[in-house]
Amino acid sequence: MLTYACLTALVPGKKQPAIRVKIVRTWMSPFGSIRPNTCMVFGDEKGSMIETTLPWGVVLPYEINLDEGDWFEILDFKLIHASGLIRTTRSKYHINLTHDSVVTKIQPITECNFLFCASYKTLLRGLSHPKFCIGLCGALVEVGDIQDFSVAQANQFNQGFQPRIRFTQVKCVVYGDLAEKLYEYWSSTTANVVVCVLKLWRIEWGNGRFRCLTNIEGCSDILFDPEIPEINYFQSM
Repeated sequence: MLTYACLTALVPGKKQPAIRVKIVRTWMSPFGSIRPNTCMVFGDEKGSMIETTLPWGVVLPYEINLDEGDWFEILDFKLIHASGLIRTTRSKYHINLTHDSVVTKIQPITECNFLFCASYKTLLRGLSHPKFCIGLCGALVEVGDIQDFSVAQANQFNQGFQPRIRFTQVKCVVYGDLAEKLYEYWSSTTANVVVCVLKLWRIEWGNGRFRCLTNIEGCSDILFDPEIPEINYFQSM
């Protein structure tokens, strides 16, 4: 019988135990490359997350599809130290899948959505480390016109930290396909209030302080009116 480990218990340098994880996010990187790797964020039943790579050319047994939102049991993978200026998770490590990896689709273990939204106060006070991507939920209050890539599209989100009294605004800049997705939704919606969640966005600093949130092409996402507790609370305010 297999013994499963939590992601926080994994240690490099030895044979790794089996893990059971949900694919929280998947994208291709480097963006636009003719031989991109498949990048993913895994989450386990304890709520921990780790970034994972399926390198170009590595074919998993039975050509299994690694679809976002599905749960998998995984054996025989390589664990390395995480690197890079921007990380999608706070894990010190990174999983690489190999030709020897055994991946089996399983039934969901938990209903966790892995949308851990940051505090507006913490973000604006500069207490959120810019190395790590964050999530954010709030109401969309303004969307600018789509502009050239060098200028970008500036948007603002707000979230009440004192219900119906005052609001905090956070500037966001979105590029590429996600900018088009946002603009199309904003232009077509008839809702009085558009509530959304930013998923895996990075923090940009300038002049020693928080400047804005921006997306990582292919990795970041924006969800409109999702059915999650944070959004239900916001809509009830």
